[in-house]
Amino acid sequence: MEDTSRNDFKYLFKILVIGDVGVGKTSLIRRFTKGYFAENISSTVGVDVDSKILNIHGDKVRLQCWDTAGQEKHRSITQSYYRNADAVIMVFDLTNRGSFASIPQWLMDVQRYTTKNAVKVLVGNKTDLKGAKRMVNSRSAANLAEFEDLLYIETSAKWDDNVETLFTELAEQLRENAKSKNLNRQNCTTNYSVVKKTFSIVSYLKKLGQKLPIQTTATLCGI
Repeated sequence: MEDTSRNDFKYLFKILVIGDVGVGKTSLIRRFTKGYFAENISSTVGVDVDSKILNIHGDKVRLQCWDTAGQEKHRSITQSYYRNADAVIMVFDLTNRGSFASIPQWLMDVQRYTTKNAVKVLVGNKTDLKGAKRMVNSRSAANLAEFEDLLYIETSAKWDDNVETLFTELAEQLRENAKSKNLNRQNCTTNYSVVKKTFSIVSYLKKLGQKLPIQTTATLCGI
């Protein structure tokens, strides 16, 4: 549960983390906010909230992370938490084709229940499971992300790979968006416009030694 006594910050942003059950939403948030990984954890029921304050270019930015249930039976409950989300992180499991195939449905909920200015990030989790276990390649995920105008990054909560990068760069973008509208802590939700993307899909794939697919339409091929 979130410690509401921590009020020494300039910006507060609500980050909604969604995706199918078992993709690692809770593990990502725990790794970021608590700094540890647990092998066996119970599925989230409803929502859990935790937060962490980051120092971004001299400003203290508090990211309030909402960990939502991935089960279908909790879907209607989860939808109520989309309100006033400054950013939405959609997580899928790189070793689970079905969790990636579910992203368009999650995205429909995001488009239905959040403002168009909410920053949207697609996260492929569990890069620690390599080789034959991996079922979704970077090209397919990045192609979907570009078509839907999402940011994309791959992470491992277990190995602490790119977790800090994910949240730090998201905080940087949210802060810049807020500053562009001269917003303060009380009204910095949903009223800003996205001014730039700090995650570059092209540069990210170059880092992986891959290229974006030539086609411009989203496909689920290769998953």
